[in-house]
Amino acid sequence: MRQPPNSSSPQPLTPTTAIPVTERARGAVRDWFTTGISRGRGDVLTVGRAAIAASLAYLVSGLIWDHEYPFFSGIVAFIIIGFGIEKKMRKIVEMSCGVLLGVLLGELARALIGPGTWQILVVVFVAGMLARLIDSSNLFGFQVAIQSLLVMIMPITPTMTPGGRALDAVTGVSVAIVVYLLLSGDPRRLQRRAAASFYRELEGTLVNLALSARSGDRGVAQAALRKIRDVSQKYTDEWKLANDVADEMATFSPSGLRHADDVSRIQHLLVGSDRAMRNVRVIARRQAEFLEAVRGDAHSTLADALLAARDAVLELSTAVSHEDVDFTMARRKLQLFSSYLSPEMLLRNDEGKRPGRAGHFEGVTLTIQLRSLAIDLLQATGLSASEAKQFLPSLVVAADGDAIGPRPMTMEMRALEPQATTEALELLITDRSDPDRRR
Repeated sequence: MRQPPNSSSPQPLTPTTAIPVTERARGAVRDWFTTGISRGRGDVLTVGRAAIAASLAYLVSGLIWDHEYPFFSGIVAFIIIGFGIEKKMRKIVEMSCGVLLGVLLGELARALIGPGTWQILVVVFVAGMLARLIDSSNLFGFQVAIQSLLVMIMPITPTMTPGGRALDAVTGVSVAIVVYLLLSGDPRRLQRRAAASFYRELEGTLVNLALSARSGDRGVAQAALRKIRDVSQKYTDEWKLANDVADEMATFSPSGLRHADDVSRIQHLLVGSDRAMRNVRVIARRQAEFLEAVRGDAHSTLADALLAARDAVLELSTAVSHEDVDFTMARRKLQLFSSYLSPEMLLRNDEGKRPGRAGHFEGVTLTIQLRSLAIDLLQATGLSASEAKQFLPSLVVAADGDAIGPRPMTMEMRALEPQATTEALELLITDRSDPDRRR
């Protein structure tokens, strides 16, 4: 079986073979280390920004309030920014309010009932219940309770005045918000990282479906379906969160304002891409049913169509990673993918036979689903639904002896494509799909 070239996509699904325990352990350690390095590289800006905020808050609080050990400033600043994924402004405000309320409650309780074991029980319980009364957020409640606890258990330094830790907390919150806004960096960074993971999964699934079609092995399609069902929603949710954070950074951060247009384009890209991911899940199921109906016949043209879809997805991923988001090349690849999408082309096996009555329904359903995938991806590049449909060939199942290929390049397609590439694309598409239209 010929393997389609794909240097950048995940490896195709293969049967599991017996691997020695030592080799599996070595591989697990290697994967753990590689994943950790990748995770650290992705979060280096967040961790560095948190460290800068903590040290700067400690310094500022000491200079302004003349506190000998303003440790609360550093603690609060680090908590506000923290580790991991970027936080939305709403989360930062929630954390800031929770920190300030917790410190004030702790200071008030310490002044009224003093420190001690039973006092801690009372203060933490009251702080937790008050937090639940004010807001349903677990993050808010955690900050209120933990900050009141810290105030109760930490000793007072000789130079600290009543309410000094509240001043340190206000300083830490202020410094953290300023540092967050000034050092947010490129808001597209989070979107690009989320989009790259999303598209890698989509590319890998399309490659495995192409292998399934070329070999006629429905088991590969079923394995691809199981995998994409398990992980697709996770990648969609990560991209949605990245879009929300990037939108706020482009709105509030001085360094993000100039990227607002690109942030909006990548946000729009998720709408069509998410639909495409859902469509691919259905395509995998339909393809498994189709291959079962035709008893495992090889369909290389179907495999070529799926690889053309993979190439288009790869171009979308490349467009997102560029400094200026441009979907021109992705749209050209999608034109080529669309040229395959008629039952006459897709449903013939490698011997030139149509599926017949047994596989007709499953084959036509699969074709329609692939057409829906093309429209979703075209809309992701910014086209309307009516514009995207102009790229699709006629949906006709030919009678025996007929040869029906895609219709020629329409005026609408010409209007959507730069003139320099129109003729070359028309030759390429018609050459591949309809022998009677060769020039």
